[in-house]
Amino acid sequence: MFIHTIPSLIANIYLLESDAGIVIVDAGFSSAARKVLRTIEQLGYAPADVRLIFLTHAHMDHIGSAAELRRATGAPIALHRADIAKARAGKHKMPTGRGSAGKIFEQVFNGTRMSFWYKGFEPDILLDEHFSLREFGVNARVVYTPGHTLGSVSLALEDGVMLIGDAMINQVRVGMPLYGEDNALAYESLRKLNALRPRVLYSGHGKPFSGADMAQYFEIKGLSTERAHV
Repeated sequence: MFIHTIPSLIANIYLLESDAGIVIVDAGFSSAARKVLRTIEQLGYAPADVRLIFLTHAHMDHIGSAAELRRATGAPIALHRADIAKARAGKHKMPTGRGSAGKIFEQVFNGTRMSFWYKGFEPDILLDEHFSLREFGVNARVVYTPGHTLGSVSLALEDGVMLIGDAMINQVRVGMPLYGEDNALAYESLRKLNALRPRVLYSGHGKPFSGADMAQYFEIKGLSTERAHV
């Protein structure tokens, strides 16, 4: 299997290429569909070869082109049930800020009552922990990693490879995103990912990074790597 990265402004879209076709992981901003379809054709596939549109969470930079890509490919959209309301609404507000910069942005955007808009949709498949993508030609399973949104999920592939959405990012450095719906859940999800001993992690923002980079983040921040009992 091959992983291809498509930049969508500040976000990443991933194409998982297997003998069975293509799985799209995240759909980028609303302007990304044409670029995704062009890349699929450059790889030698037709839109009908897309088996699944897998969404790690329902923020506009990850689901903006989902409805258009479904229309163009006929592939089903998969999303965790906890993020359905945002998918249906076609808009969301700035999430709760983390740290001083995040809180400033939150206050500015939400203070002006600004919303982030995209074409709303109804997911075809509702994701849960351990959901398998074998049916779509990819040996991968869902890992539920809430916090950034309550419906955030990651994908555990073979050989220690993980696609983690915005559970952790690597824009300026490896760390947490500036926003999230539940900080406590977000850190618990990081511990869950760390316990899986990932070799390489593909984030929704920035370049891939190693499991060692994640472990170093825990050390720098003085965070326990032990998961809480739930």
